[in-house]
Amino acid sequence: MGKFLGIPEDISGSKCKLFAFLKDYLMYRVNGWTGRWLSKGGKQVMIKSILLALPTYVMSTFLLPLEICENLDSAIAQFWWSSNPPKKGIHLAKWEKVCLPKDEGGIGFRLIHEFNLALLAKQLWRLVQYPDSLVARVLKGRYYRMTSPLRAASARGPSYVWSSIFAARKLLLLGIRQKIHFGYEVKVWEDSWIPTTPARSATPVAPVMNPNMRVSDLINQESK
Repeated sequence: MGKFLGIPEDISGSKCKLFAFLKDYLMYRVNGWTGRWLSKGGKQVMIKSILLALPTYVMSTFLLPLEICENLDSAIAQFWWSSNPPKKGIHLAKWEKVCLPKDEGGIGFRLIHEFNLALLAKQLWRLVQYPDSLVARVLKGRYYRMTSPLRAASARGPSYVWSSIFAARKLLLLGIRQKIHFGYEVKVWEDSWIPTTPARSATPVAPVMNPNMRVSDLINQESK
């Protein structure tokens, strides 16, 4: 099958074989720079501006297999630590530590798998923010007709696009909470509405008598 905007038209079969072209693209760029004597600063710019940007468009739509993510991380790490091309160089620290933010002692590179989940979580958030968009209406009619995308149950035989977006739901829920407004739509025991980090639902100290209790039931309607 062909490709449309750099994405394969047929998303079936082995996903590792399907997305192997990403590593080929990345290695083509890396091999073009291997013979050059780049400083660490030059390599840092190359990695952040080009290598980590190559798979961004695909990762914003599909969840890459862990094997592909590890292969991409390995290729970038090998390029970073190599000193005398084509020697591999000595890896002086774990790649996970190198990818930490600068204020935590790292350099600020991105781990491919975590970056992939972050991009997919952004797509899921767009479905919440823009429910009238074409893609949101299509997915709603198929996967969460009577609820929101954040509360949708796992579907039977879903498309790979929806499976990828659905995989980022846990990550998105770690960083959001319900707005109260009048409290009629916020469930006390289920929704994350208490502004802790991360947000959480109320914790009962006794058996819950009313599992569908809303936050509006806790508000004095006279004094607000």
